[in-house]
Amino acid sequence: MNKDVIFVRIDEDLKKKLDMIALEEQRSLNNLVVRILTKFIIDYEKKSLNEKATTETEKS
Repeated sequence: MNKDVIFVRIDEDLKKKLDMIALEEQRSLNNLVVRILTKFIIDYEKKSLNEKATTETEKS
């Protein structure tokens, strides 16, 4: 899998919180952010599929 480098501007307070969590979980900040985004995408896709299934069931 190819990996792209991106740059994100975030508030200082948010970065401090992410740094603290990364330290607690013994992860790099990059690894933590990728993990959080991956989980968000998985949850989003599940929710989207559930909503689609509910809509199709209601139409029947």
